[in-house]
Amino acid sequence: MKILHLFSDWKWTGPAEPALNLCVELKRMGHDVTLACGKAMDDYPFPPNSESVEKSAYERGLVPVNRFHLSKHFNLFKYISDIKNLSVFMNEEAYDIIHVHRNQDHLVGGIAARRTGRRLPIVRTNHDGVALKKNLRNKICLNRLTDKLIDVSEEARVADMNRFGLNEDKTVMINASIDCQRFNPGSGPLTHRKMFGMKDDDIVVGIIARIQTHRRFHILLQAIKIASKEVSKLKLLVIGRGTKEQQLLTDPAKSMGLEDVVIHPGYRTGDYVEAVSCMDFNIFLMPGTDGSCRAVREVMAMGKPVIAADRGMLSSIVDDNVTGFVIDDTPENLAKATVRLASDIELRRKMSDASLKKAKDVFSQESMAEKVEKVYEGLL
Repeated sequence: MKILHLFSDWKWTGPAEPALNLCVELKRMGHDVTLACGKAMDDYPFPPNSESVEKSAYERGLVPVNRFHLSKHFNLFKYISDIKNLSVFMNEEAYDIIHVHRNQDHLVGGIAARRTGRRLPIVRTNHDGVALKKNLRNKICLNRLTDKLIDVSEEARVADMNRFGLNEDKTVMINASIDCQRFNPGSGPLTHRKMFGMKDDDIVVGIIARIQTHRRFHILLQAIKIASKEVSKLKLLVIGRGTKEQQLLTDPAKSMGLEDVVIHPGYRTGDYVEAVSCMDFNIFLMPGTDGSCRAVREVMAMGKPVIAADRGMLSSIVDDNVTGFVIDDTPENLAKATVRLASDIELRRKMSDASLKKAKDVFSQESMAEKVEKVYEGLL
């Protein structure tokens, strides 16, 4: 099959990685895949030292198309230009399927596909894990410019059906995927523990999140304060950054006497996997910009149990008392779950094995791409 994927942004945002992963895996399966994305700047294919869709695509063996605007934000003149040029491009390249991933590329790509004058199926993936916003644009796109909607959670699929009046056969749930080859338990020494100032016998609980007010760091620190009184070797590893690091993390940790417990190496890029490997288990309290909670799947693929708040689609990823705990995240509940996992090595091992198995069985790129392929085949 010849497939065109559209992504209306240049930034390496939440939905970018799963969209690119799908393109890479479909190409590996033998399909002819093109990714068209927004262009960062006129004088660079992507800004130096930046994270972008283009840059990541090149690194993974794809040559992205950036001749179209595919802007994240509404611009009537850019929309008109993209609709016209995309329609010509789709016909010239004789694509079989158009797959869209964001609201703006759904609208311009959908109209362009309908203007080709041939039956060109349009597939939309909702990467958010929750229903799309109820507005006129989405109503038009889903009812007139979509042949199949893919949701990454069953709750989102049902909500989108009800919200936009979609038939059952127009929607499907396919789990978001991660690269299980990149994210794996590994067998080497935990070199980054020493780099971060941790000892081999420390019990390390980690969190991966932007340091923002709504991410509930105040609850996390209160829980760690309680838990550290019962687990003397407990450490909290915070991977992330934010404009309010001092206000939300550094100063509160100091005032609570947690300077030796909280370790904050910042945002990691080249050694992200090695940093996550330092953790014995993880905490996730609030979905971020990536509503599909990709980081949860990544740590599970590395064999890490997860303590998750009962928010968003976290409870559908983490199986309570199997791959971790799903809790009402009061400081007391979070501290109790933390102490339990920190104190019981056999329980951690059992939940670690279950997390790894679920990641391989349910969240692998291969599994996701095979299901998407079946969607394409059904439409053709």
